[in-house]
Amino acid sequence: MSNTFKRTRIALLSGLTLSATLLAPLATAEVSGAVSVTNDYRFRGVSQTAGDPALQANIDWSHDSGFFVGAWGSNVDFDEPGYNGPDVEVDLYAGYYGEINDDTSYDLTLYRYNYPGDSELDYLEVSAGIDFNGFRAAYWFTNDYGGSDLDLHYTEINYAWEFTENWSLDLHYGYNFGDAIDDGEGFDSYSDYSIGVSTEFSGIAVSVAYLDTDIDGDNEVNSGVYKNSGTLLASVSYAF
Repeated sequence: MSNTFKRTRIALLSGLTLSATLLAPLATAEVSGAVSVTNDYRFRGVSQTAGDPALQANIDWSHDSGFFVGAWGSNVDFDEPGYNGPDVEVDLYAGYYGEINDDTSYDLTLYRYNYPGDSELDYLEVSAGIDFNGFRAAYWFTNDYGGSDLDLHYTEINYAWEFTENWSLDLHYGYNFGDAIDDGEGFDSYSDYSIGVSTEFSGIAVSVAYLDTDIDGDNEVNSGVYKNSGTLLASVSYAF
């Protein structure tokens, strides 16, 4: 879900909290976006498309002051016997980006995950991240994961190394824990990790990565809905 990456009640937040800044003249703002295709939409190691491809898109509006808002969407597949789940995920987000110095920046973001067709899955999440010389660390928290009224925490660390011009080695490790994934039988946390390479040319970005989790035993899913076993992920995106 991208992570990346990667969502809020945008009208409420912009109207009550950020309006003075967000309604500043557009000459000091920038609009950007991207469209991408991937062979599987993985969210923290778990497939959201039953292992099938996904078409995704986002649009962002950022202000010189550091405030930003945006929207991201993807197809999803949670269908199981007796349950016809939503087909689309639409995420809204708003936050603030700041720079400490030339090498260090940080961001604070509020997200809202929306699932048209099954609004009971909708929920809010907050995150805080910091970037330094190719490293990124972030913490995410929700007290209502998937509309369950249960908490979920996620921590991650990433590193991108440009080993040659326009080519990057990308490393990721994430750790999931909280009541939302505690099954009461010893499974109360798991890790996801990936290693890959990416490149960009003429506005087109291409990435290939191997992703896996440490989920095993009865909780490992090798195919279909919520697949969480190792896989090769490939994506192509165009930024505008």
